[in-house]
Amino acid sequence: MTEQRRILILQAHNLGDAVISTALIETIARGLPSAQIDVLTRPEIHSIFAHNPSVNCVHTGRFPMGSVRDFGLREMSALPRLIGRLRHREYTDIVNLAGDFREEFLGKLISHRDNWSPAWSADHACGQVIRRSAIPFANRPIFIPANKPNIYDAASIVGSAVSGAEGRKSALYSPAKKRIVWNPLENVVGIHPMASQPWRRWEMEKWQSLARHLVARDMDVHVFGSPSEKEELVRYFGTLDSSRIRIVTGGLSDCFVAISRLRVLLCHDSFASHVAYALGVPTILLNGANDAAAWAPPGAVVLAAGPSLTCYPCYNRPTCFGGSNEYACIRHIEIVSVIEAVCDLLRITSSDRHIVPLLQV
Repeated sequence: MTEQRRILILQAHNLGDAVISTALIETIARGLPSAQIDVLTRPEIHSIFAHNPSVNCVHTGRFPMGSVRDFGLREMSALPRLIGRLRHREYTDIVNLAGDFREEFLGKLISHRDNWSPAWSADHACGQVIRRSAIPFANRPIFIPANKPNIYDAASIVGSAVSGAEGRKSALYSPAKKRIVWNPLENVVGIHPMASQPWRRWEMEKWQSLARHLVARDMDVHVFGSPSEKEELVRYFGTLDSSRIRIVTGGLSDCFVAISRLRVLLCHDSFASHVAYALGVPTILLNGANDAAAWAPPGAVVLAAGPSLTCYPCYNRPTCFGGSNEYACIRHIEIVSVIEAVCDLLRITSSDRHIVPLLQV
């Protein structure tokens, strides 16, 4: 009798990484329909996986990975207990999409069975932002060549290696476990002007001017952010036409549904771009310090000033502090270029809303 595969997906990084990793779940569930798929992630990301009908159980904890600095003494003492509980579940497979030695080591502590992890080629763009180790902790490394530069390529390769199935697209679900898909309203454009790092953030004054321009063209503008960002969003967008501007700062499920109703979403290299891709929403991505070839979702229209700079890409390690070129990779994107991209994409989506253009600028 064949042993049931009991698979634990590790997602210890950030919201955007979590949305990308839903592609692993879709691929593994397609190739191994009888497998038990569990997820280990952060508490605030729980619902992204718990609403997925292919996921059996979601475990949560705090980890020394990702840009969220929330791993103190209390979290450090709780992690061994969590690892102990997971060891008792006797997983046959541990899978991560980071290729970071910390995820690999965590997987090794949880199970001595198959520990799957990307093995980035030496010059791979995604490998520039993770911590490698000279000691291999994953016993099932999956080589990701430099000619497959995008993180979604890696998700497809890893998912296929684990399950034998062809790579599937990322997906998000409602609390009723129904897949959320693009279902746009007629005249609604979304913007997500926030970013956790200044070198990935277009100036708020430009976002404000863009919103004003769209409102003048009889477009409704939905402005997205987290609850903690609401005050800043109100300060910049609350003075505009209240009949046209809506500020959306609710929970993740409400955010996903609201994004699914947009004609177009404009955002940075951030969580929102990956949500839009999972839902099928046409996206314009304003790219900053990272290599867009690695992190932009497939099909996104990418606007960037970075390729003309000698310091690009810096992979979130900028050296341009001070002076006229500070964060030039994102700040030198002209508002005229953004408006033109919006007009072009609106023209395409109004003629056929199911077309997501494959244009990259």
